[in-house]
Amino acid sequence: MRTPPGRRRAVVRTAAIAVLAVLTAGCSANAGGSPTATDRVVEQVPAGDRVRVERFTGTLLDGTAFDSADVAGRVVVYNVWGSWCAPCRTEAPALARVSGDTAAQDVRFVGINVRDNDAAARAFEASYGIAYPSLTTDTSSDALLAFGPSLPPSAVPSTLVVDADGRLAARVIGPVDASTLRALVDDALAEAGAAP
Repeated sequence: MRTPPGRRRAVVRTAAIAVLAVLTAGCSANAGGSPTATDRVVEQVPAGDRVRVERFTGTLLDGTAFDSADVAGRVVVYNVWGSWCAPCRTEAPALARVSGDTAAQDVRFVGINVRDNDAAARAFEASYGIAYPSLTTDTSSDALLAFGPSLPPSAVPSTLVVDADGRLAARVIGPVDASTLRALVDDALAEAGAAP
């Protein structure tokens, strides 16, 4: 028996909401409220084991539309974050710095904002000098689903590096630092034939 298209969308949306609830429940920090190195897992995926990230669309905090197909062929860094998340505040300067340092190499950064209102998210970006766009919480569920099992529960913050072929090349579960992120981006650029 075939599921009607409207029912299929409802099932997918419900699954996305469940994933989002699990993701945002895990914003971790030590007892003092600040993240530690043990709160982070860094993984590079060998080229032969990479999985393509599904295409997704959404609305950015500035109200414009986003389609992941528009950044195809480039190295893209996606960051899952929320203004309410202490480790997200810790990593924000590193993300701002590396996005600025790699802009001339055509690397794109996109935030995936979760469990936030748009005003709080925009204030967070202004406070930390985040110049790259972020998806609104209302439309971030499709982005989260596009990464499938590569984006595990308790994954806020997470940073995902997608190679120029649209496949997941690396991920950092937990707060990322500038040197780690730059190394992961440089590796993806080198594979694409661009000078890091």
